[in-house]
Amino acid sequence: MKRFVTLVAAAALIMGLAATASAELAVKAAGAWRVHGNVLQNFGDFDDDTSSTGADTFTVQHRARTQLRFAYNENVMAELYTQYGNVTWGQGAAAYGATSSAAGSALLVKRAFIQFRWPDSDVLISAGEQDITFPSSGAFSNMVLGGDDGSAIAVSTPITDMIGLTVAYARLAEVAAPTSGNDADAFLAAVPLSLDGMTIAPWFSYGIIGQNSGLNSDDETANVWWAGAGFNMDMLDPIVIYADFVYGSADDGFGGLDDGTSGWLADAMVEFKGLDFAVLQGFGAYSSQNDDGDGAMPIIQSDWGIGGTLIWGSAFTTDISAATPGFWLAGVAARQITFIEKLSHDVIALYAQGTADSSGDADGDGVADNAGVAPVALTADDSYWEVDFNTRYQIYESLAAIVELAYADYDLDTGDTDPLMKAAFGFQYNF
Repeated sequence: MKRFVTLVAAAALIMGLAATASAELAVKAAGAWRVHGNVLQNFGDFDDDTSSTGADTFTVQHRARTQLRFAYNENVMAELYTQYGNVTWGQGAAAYGATSSAAGSALLVKRAFIQFRWPDSDVLISAGEQDITFPSSGAFSNMVLGGDDGSAIAVSTPITDMIGLTVAYARLAEVAAPTSGNDADAFLAAVPLSLDGMTIAPWFSYGIIGQNSGLNSDDETANVWWAGAGFNMDMLDPIVIYADFVYGSADDGFGGLDDGTSGWLADAMVEFKGLDFAVLQGFGAYSSQNDDGDGAMPIIQSDWGIGGTLIWGSAFTTDISAATPGFWLAGVAARQITFIEKLSHDVIALYAQGTADSSGDADGDGVADNAGVAPVALTADDSYWEVDFNTRYQIYESLAAIVELAYADYDLDTGDTDPLMKAAFGFQYNF
């Protein structure tokens, strides 16, 4: 808490100086605030007859994310990005003083970085706590590392009008107690290409994962690397095509796998925007995993999901998790269905199945190595399906009322599960 108060005091001081000492400093605020109620069934135990996890209840939550940008001019700026929540109503004030993102109702700093252009050039440098999501097509976020804030420095520059370059270094983890092997580092290079009606972003990342960093269970440093590309094309307007491909390989110990792993992910979406009242989509994905439990692409933190679904797609917090390797999936959606001004609907349906044999336990710990469509590990004998109906009413330009309805079910070879049902409703304010 002391750290947060210090940062707020510093921000207040800078804002005061902006008003009195420097007419050039501009402070801009942006944010996303929300409050919502959730009615969930079987999210914790998949069983109508039990509620041991306490998940089958009605809850109300809120979260406030606020970005303050301090721009001296077009060449120098800094950002302070804070988050309060998610706060579950009724949990008590004692939890609000937390300063770690591990606390569900924490008051924390998500990002704090400086950004500037090198003099007399187009080179843009960002250093500090910032978004370190790896590149993707935009239809799906990155499964290797996405939706994460971390300590990093990134340098970006245009090479030509059509070609750019970004290089970055991130310190993923550093454990204080050990004196050696306690670091986890990642390096990234991306070369985005902008062509007529098409963009493609090839990228490569290399990681050095220390044996005491918490991401490596081996007694030696693990090396891990990925090569991928995100692609989207709108030259066939009103048809837009998105696609991603990623291949990765890791040494023994990375992610707790004794024998290491290597594998790949491919996903794609075709979008039709030729209707006045709706946007139509068809999408699919495949992520490898061999019958002996390895053969899956190594990941750091997945952000892979499908908007509006239970797979990391809720406008609130009412989803199950991001997908991780070991599944194939296909689905369709009709989005932005609009017949009444300011009122729109999304309808989504999808089906998924695992790509691994039922063993799925290469490290022998009795737990499936990859979750597939989380939170249940899917094998080739298991499947999952889901239907969603979401409604959005734009009360004002910056304020929306949202209702999310979902019904999903697992068909597991290991036993029966009862369906997951969700009804979430609330307000979202973006400014």
